Amino acid sequence: MSRSSVPLRLITIGFSHFCEKARWALDHAGLDYVEADHVPLFHFAATRAAGARRTVPALVTPRGVLCESTDIVRFADESLPAVRKLFPEEPALRAEVEQWVARFDEVVGPAVRRVAYFHMFSDRRGSRDLLTCTGPVWERRLGRLLTAPMQSLMTRALKLYPAPTGRSQARLDAIFDEVARALDGGRRYLVGDRFTAADLTFAALCGPALMPPQYGYPMPAHALTPAFAEWSARVRAAPAGAFALRLFAEERSPVRAQGRSDMSSGTG
Repeated sequence: MSRSSVPLRLITIGFSHFCEKARWALDHAGLDYVEADHVPLFHFAATRAAGARRTVPALVTPRGVLCESTDIVRFADESLPAVRKLFPEEPALRAEVEQWVARFDEVVGPAVRRVAYFHMFSDRRGSRDLLTCTGPVWERRLGRLLTAPMQSLMTRALKLYPAPTGRSQARLDAIFDEVARALDGGRRYLVGDRFTAADLTFAALCGPALMPPQYGYPMPAHALTPAFAEWSARVRAAPAGAFALRLFAEERSPVRAQGRSDMSSGTG
């Protein structure tokens, strides 16, 4: 069965940065897909029905379901010529890209998620607007009624408390310094002389902190708290943050998703 005979279906929480990583890779490869975005926690039913795990993104393909963002990047890469591949064919360059991607997935993704939610959840109305900016109308409406228990569950699951958040910020500061050092001397990309999965992963996972206009899902700016805005300004001003913003401006392809809730269902 060819890829074109069955549409690709990307199951997401629309504003999720790991979902943005997958979406960016599919857009970079020029692949058409249907995005099925959901309110957090409500996505469990969609991933279970697709045969995936609880986490998103999940990409439903004719060959099966891909449940990791990096696996989705690799899938998208298969359709690209060597000069545009996100994972270079040269063994040494590929190994370096793999190392960066693994580091960013392990450190940047969880750290940004925890610190962002910690600042956003300080305002109940703002967090309600954030959590229900994605998904079909019925999920958004029900989610608005269930914001308090949803927020409580997420706070416990993600340990959105001052001490863990402080540790996450320290890890984020350290890896931002590491990225800045890697770019010393005017390098435009982390590996080699072109855009790779290392760059895409770093920028995408920093996305919620940066609030770039090119982010692949509309972020509800009105839902952001003053504490979040202050944190975002610091991240944007850092050399590594400026690097990620440039990648969004220069490398983020237009979104090719079809069927997305924010396009078809309104805000509820």
